[in-house]
Amino acid sequence: MFKWKLTRLRPPFYAWAVNDSPAVNSPRQRATLVNTRSRETRLALTRAALQLWSEGDFDQAYAASTAADIARAAGVSKGTFYFHFANKEAVLLELAASTTQALIGMVERGIADEIPMLTLSGQMMAAMAQRVARTPKTLALQVGALGLIAPPVENPRLADAFERLTSYGVQRGELAAGIDVEECAAMLNALTRDAIRRWAQGNRSTAWLEQTLRDRVTVILRGIGDGIAMGGDRSG
Repeated sequence: MFKWKLTRLRPPFYAWAVNDSPAVNSPRQRATLVNTRSRETRLALTRAALQLWSEGDFDQAYAASTAADIARAAGVSKGTFYFHFANKEAVLLELAASTTQALIGMVERGIADEIPMLTLSGQMMAAMAQRVARTPKTLALQVGALGLIAPPVENPRLADAFERLTSYGVQRGELAAGIDVEECAAMLNALTRDAIRRWAQGNRSTAWLEQTLRDRVTVILRGIGDGIAMGGDRSG
């Protein structure tokens, strides 16, 4: 009876705390289960934080919130919060990292499917615009500022997605072999961040953001690609 009450009181994410899980028979299965639970807890904390910050004015809600508030909203202890995140700023960076990781995954799938580079870049920018537009604009600004000031080493960077895309273009012969992939990715990264900043600071629509992201990335990639047709040497 006690176990039934405990399960009912906990959110669905944490029903595993009750001893009704399938039997775990090996160290590998136990490790997999622990990792799954950890990911679920981390996801629950980020969702709870986003919900708290999205209620009313973001700046006020963010400033007023504490780690204990986020933990309580997620249905876990404050100690569990600090096991996953050093502070609430780290939660913001986690939100940015999840978008970046999704874009990296999209690039990798596109490479596996041999999608042309420009087509793939357009798909990336459409996905980015849709993900960014689902968050409050003030949140997008805050995440961008933190990401530029103190990007955590362990988290994927937006530039990583662009580096993979640019390297793919070189492999396909759509970009010159001598280009500086890292520099090109840094340029694309700066242009996309600036577009997001402009969108977040004004009354521009999601359609504007998507089209602007597409246009900026396409101009850079086509400019580099046109150097091949003109015989330009970009190795210097």
